[in-house]
Amino acid sequence: MSAGGAVAATDVLTLKKGVAFLSASLTPVFTGMVLLFTIFSMPAAAENYATDQFYIHSFDNNVTVYTNVFSLNKDLNLETSVNFKYTVDLINPSLFEGGGGGGTEAGRLAIDKVVAKVAAISSASTAASGSGSSSGGDTRNELTAGISHNFGNLITVDAYYDYSSESDYTSQTPAITFKKELFEKNTTLTAGYSRNMDRVDGQFMGGAQDRNTNNFYAGITQLFSPVTIGQIGYSRNQSTGFQSEGVRLVPVDGALASSCTAESVTCVDEVFPDSRTRYAYLAGVSHYFIEGLNGLLDRSSIKLNLRYYHDDWDITSYTGEVEYNKYLSEELFFRFSYRYYTQSKAFFIKDAYLSSDLYKSSSPQLFKLDSNLAGFKLTYLFKDSPAIDDFFGLQLHSLEGKYEYYTESIGVTAHSVMAGVKFLF
Repeated sequence: MSAGGAVAATDVLTLKKGVAFLSASLTPVFTGMVLLFTIFSMPAAAENYATDQFYIHSFDNNVTVYTNVFSLNKDLNLETSVNFKYTVDLINPSLFEGGGGGGTEAGRLAIDKVVAKVAAISSASTAASGSGSSSGGDTRNELTAGISHNFGNLITVDAYYDYSSESDYTSQTPAITFKKELFEKNTTLTAGYSRNMDRVDGQFMGGAQDRNTNNFYAGITQLFSPVTIGQIGYSRNQSTGFQSEGVRLVPVDGALASSCTAESVTCVDEVFPDSRTRYAYLAGVSHYFIEGLNGLLDRSSIKLNLRYYHDDWDITSYTGEVEYNKYLSEELFFRFSYRYYTQSKAFFIKDAYLSSDLYKSSSPQLFKLDSNLAGFKLTYLFKDSPAIDDFFGLQLHSLEGKYEYYTESIGVTAHSVMAGVKFLF
């Protein structure tokens, strides 16, 4: 797989089964690192709020994923806050049957490439279809709960627990992060740890297998001026146990992929190394412009992120990201973002395998690839938050909408749209 991350599913706590935030193309074993990265990037909560966001991720070959994310944050006092998040991903199963060239070898390969990137956009993976392609429909549910406490302005501790489940995969991830502010709060040190405890039960497995992953992260955020902030970070991720998803077969000794509808002498299970170690390095800077360029930069900010990644499967990746934010008016906020990602292939990836090869894979995520992600977001902030429910004290805070377009060199394109609402209480 790749080293990277996908479209973020929410601007609040985002915990994915795939790589996110510092990444650019997904793999389903980085949940804990996603959590650490996300906690590191989150501003301190200063209000009680609830958000609800609905996504439609539309891939080529008529694959559609529907996602709903509900988040809740409550400040218990000035030092302690708690939050909760529920996510459901529904991969439309009816669109996988027939059509889209699925009855041909080329069609099946195209569908596999699309579905391999469902996680890259939505965080869901897929069950295997009856034909042996990883193109079956599935539903994924995820629950996240956390607490944050500031110990006398000495250190802030964030603790979270995440549980994710789908038909062939379950994951549990506890995480803890420590933050320390120094030099009149101009410098913030962050260190975190999480552990993925995954249970994989793919169609082509004789029984469920475990995979455990330890994630470590350390970073520094530095305020250079009232309008400029920088960030550097380092992460290490070590995974042991069953590394495959168990939903694909590999043709060997000259067999065609279209013939691999069941396990046989020439259609065998994927075989990966039994461990994987990943390293990632991040550098970023954000700058706020009071004015400039004849109004284009008035009340705007630009954020730049660079990321380098490598692992012991010989995959190396580079990610560059730019984000432009601007207030169009007192109520309307605009964001444009673009990200480029490129990776090399794993050392054991081949166009064709022999049965004698030690490692084998048909996963498109392990090939050399490039991807582009571009999009924009509009947020309308209610100047005087109207009351929605007097009993619960709900007030309408903002409405938001987002569109993103994703392309990948192995033949994947996707459109993603989001609509969301935020309430204060």
